[in-house]
Amino acid sequence: MQTDAPYLKSLQAQDPKVVKDWYLRTFPALMLQASRFFTEEAAQMTAVHNAQLKALKNLSQFKPGTSMEAWLAVILRNELIDLYRRQNKWRWLSFDAKHEIAIEPDFDRQMDVEIELQNVEAVLDKLSPTTRFVFSFYCYEQQKPKEIASALKMNVQTVRWHLKTAKQILKNQLSHD
Repeated sequence: MQTDAPYLKSLQAQDPKVVKDWYLRTFPALMLQASRFFTEEAAQMTAVHNAQLKALKNLSQFKPGTSMEAWLAVILRNELIDLYRRQNKWRWLSFDAKHEIAIEPDFDRQMDVEIELQNVEAVLDKLSPTTRFVFSFYCYEQQKPKEIASALKMNVQTVRWHLKTAKQILKNQLSHD
């Protein structure tokens, strides 16, 4: 993506043609990233539009010569977390001891089971929104359970439960196909 000084100046000045061009070039990749976290198109578009607006508003923080795509991906990831929190503000999951799982020493290695990517998206759509969101952060953003728990303000055990549930559902669904 073009990130030279004149282009960035035109983008900061909000030249309608440049903004439209930037919007159209960044939208597909951002929507793809958002679709990994939310199944509802409205939630995906909300996150992408909010991220793009924040990027335009804070364009002065972008460092020329760096990757615009990576910068936008970070903004979108933060927006996805914020949107998730807003949507689930009233129903944070809390599990008492009887619902928590024991920590398995090789938990991270177990998640690396090879599965066919064509079928994964269809199976992910069947997961609960919270489980899908946690699993997406684990797989797509390559975050550890502790990092996910911190970002989503969840208990690490709850995150591990969601990951284990997602793994079991994926394994069962994909082995039957």
